[in-house]
Amino acid sequence: MKFRETDDGVLYLYPYYSLSEKNDRKSKEVYQVFKKGWDTYFQGICEDLFEAVERYFDEETRDWCTIAVAVMPSHINGTYGEKLSEMAAELAGEFGFRDTSDLIQRTKDKVKSTDGGLRDVGAHLETMGLAGPVDGDVDIFIILDDITTSGSSLEAAKQLLVEGGADERSVIKIAIAKTMHDG
Repeated sequence: MKFRETDDGVLYLYPYYSLSEKNDRKSKEVYQVFKKGWDTYFQGICEDLFEAVERYFDEETRDWCTIAVAVMPSHINGTYGEKLSEMAAELAGEFGFRDTSDLIQRTKDKVKSTDGGLRDVGAHLETMGLAGPVDGDVDIFIILDDITTSGSSLEAAKQLLVEGGADERSVIKIAIAKTMHDG
């Protein structure tokens, strides 16, 4: 498994189609893990993520750099997706990365974009913050999200880390899946 990359620098594993748009097996698996909390496909998605991370960060980088994993918060103040947090912990454990899952937080509820909320970076920045200082000993920050559509929430999270002291070039935005549309 190898990451694909969007024009704005989001790395992702799978294309994701709404179930009403396309009968796609991998989209169903992603939906069932992250939206329904099923364990059925969780380990397979983790294995694909580990393989992609192993290919993206060579062994020397993994050995010599301090890498931390942060999780994109949900749209509700103070909450994170259970399976996404679990996946971040598994990723940190697999490679010896620092688990900073709750560094990025939702400070107030945000109307989901699918429910008519704004999708731009500014709308996310108004509802997000950092739980504490950015660790200056971290060389690379991974921000992990389940499904990205426009990439604006990941970009907002990246901006928060950079404003907190992270090097802009060292913040890697990763999503398990990227929303696609046929047509």
